[in-house]
Amino acid sequence: MKLPLHYLPGNDTAVSGNASKLMILLIDLFAALMSFSFGLLLTDNMDIYNQGIFLIGTGLIVLLALRGLSFYIFKTYLIIIRFAGLRDARNVFLAVLTSSAAFFIATLFFPVLLKTDDNWKIIVVDAVVLIALAGGFRLALRTLADVNRGRMHNGASRINTAIFGAGELGAQLYQVLKQNVNHDYRVMAYFDDNEKVHRKHLNGIPVYNPDKSFEAIIKKYHIKTAIIAIGPSLAEERRIRFIDQCLKHKVKVKKVPVTEAWIQNDLQVDKLRDIKFEDLLNRPPITLSLNAIEQSIKGKTILVTGCAGSIGKEIVRQCLRFEPHLLIGADVAETPLAEAALSFQEHIKARRLKTIIADVRDEERMRRLFESHCIDYVFHAAAYKHVPIMEDHPEEAIKTNVQGSYNMARLSSEYKVGKFVMVSTDKAVNPSNVMGASKRIAELYVQSLSNRSGNETQFITTRFGNVLGSNGSVIPIFRKQIEKRQPVTVTHKDITRYFMTIPEACQLVLEAGSMGNGGEIFIFDMGKPVRIYDLAQKMIQMAGFTPGEEIEIKISGLRPGEKLYEELLDNGENTRPTHHQKIKIASVRACDHNSVTLAIHQLIALASEGAPPREIVRCMKDLVPEFTSQNSDFEELDRPRTGSKG
Repeated sequence: MKLPLHYLPGNDTAVSGNASKLMILLIDLFAALMSFSFGLLLTDNMDIYNQGIFLIGTGLIVLLALRGLSFYIFKTYLIIIRFAGLRDARNVFLAVLTSSAAFFIATLFFPVLLKTDDNWKIIVVDAVVLIALAGGFRLALRTLADVNRGRMHNGASRINTAIFGAGELGAQLYQVLKQNVNHDYRVMAYFDDNEKVHRKHLNGIPVYNPDKSFEAIIKKYHIKTAIIAIGPSLAEERRIRFIDQCLKHKVKVKKVPVTEAWIQNDLQVDKLRDIKFEDLLNRPPITLSLNAIEQSIKGKTILVTGCAGSIGKEIVRQCLRFEPHLLIGADVAETPLAEAALSFQEHIKARRLKTIIADVRDEERMRRLFESHCIDYVFHAAAYKHVPIMEDHPEEAIKTNVQGSYNMARLSSEYKVGKFVMVSTDKAVNPSNVMGASKRIAELYVQSLSNRSGNETQFITTRFGNVLGSNGSVIPIFRKQIEKRQPVTVTHKDITRYFMTIPEACQLVLEAGSMGNGGEIFIFDMGKPVRIYDLAQKMIQMAGFTPGEEIEIKISGLRPGEKLYEELLDNGENTRPTHHQKIKIASVRACDHNSVTLAIHQLIALASEGAPPREIVRCMKDLVPEFTSQNSDFEELDRPRTGSKG
């Protein structure tokens, strides 16, 4: 339960305890006595002979009683000095106004209380003076507290800070920093794009135009930290441009929490957080309506393959939010599975989650799993994903990415699973490497099952790009290199990739699964592709270093199978919209189930029998004609194929 502001815990400046409350009340009553006396004098109604007795008479007792009652009702004696402000001033105003009105009405019925012809003038002057005295008393306490805090922390080492946003949020941030001494920020300047506030002051702090004065102000005040204090109205491109300005000048950037925390007076300085790379994606975060997802998962038995991987683990975490009857997580990697189980102990003990070691390549093991559980929903995330490794071991890509997907999809259809959702990749589009081609072959088989006679399972495929922070992704690699002060390695200066966060990717997988009817390939809008070289520069700057000087960026050359940019659609595919603007359906060519199945059987046989890699890859290219190897020994297989086209 949230306590009212008056009861918030304070420090040595807080007024607390019955004695302190009584002291505040007595000071206010003394101010009431002084203000009334001043009202009599100012209105020239202080007749010492006729009215002097009033000062110790019934009228004064009634007035002070009304004042005391109103002060009690409006809690004016319950203040925390470091939070004294508009709310306390409002309470004083209402208390004085109410008691003055009550006293005026009393004098109408009982004229003996105030024997003058100008009762209303005296009462008005009395009220104005009392508001000034009581409000001034609180302002003086607040000022003394601020001065005292300043003395206490004059010797403390604080970081010169700028606030981006001279609006309501920026003003609130300053007040929180001012009231809370346990932080390292000294606000020296505001930046704001609004021309109306330029060259003005907010809370006594000057406001500057960031486009015209940023560099000069950063140098003038030796700014080391900037805090973004603008809500959702701030355009993504503008936010990123300001962050880039800060990083260029070695200014650390922080951001405020969600706006709701401020509205509820729940902001704490320790909730300010550093920006992360996802804050630099040139698009707003992807948000979804969770109602449809909940309806499709609640009370169901869910199977997630690859549950110990980055994507699989997050799918498990998000599915558990929607209260499935049972969630089965399967993975072949022992140590990651044990670590995943530890993070889900609560759900395992409640028998909502069951983790098992199982290899999707082992058809009999997976069949026993389907026989022992009535599975409603399969999320197939198990796969090999590292491009250079699969380029060296195409037989393993076939066994896991193709045979594993073949086993899971066929068993799902055989055991009449409601939905099967396969996690694919943008590398399956016009593949340039073995890994991408193996995922495209898996897509072809899953699609073909939707059209097979007698199938009752809805087969759905989802494609997305690189996932921030996933195992083996570029972000953790760059971060480790920077921590060790090693050169950051980028394969090519112009290489670009699409990025999304792990929670975004998994939410979109769940959403696509809930909306799919079978046979669709869903692709996700991930904004603009990011140049990896720019990513490396920003990560070095975010760590407080200068790219090219303190930490070098080294171009290592494209890896086998790697291409400069990824695609979400091949040349023969178009899209159609869905109810969610970030999710589209790829219109792909139809594929015959029997012919695809025969080709996959041939591929699996080659991989199982230890056929030469060139023979395996040649077979893959027959099944996926758009598969054109890049920066790979398998490029030779494309030369005669290219000549035969046309």
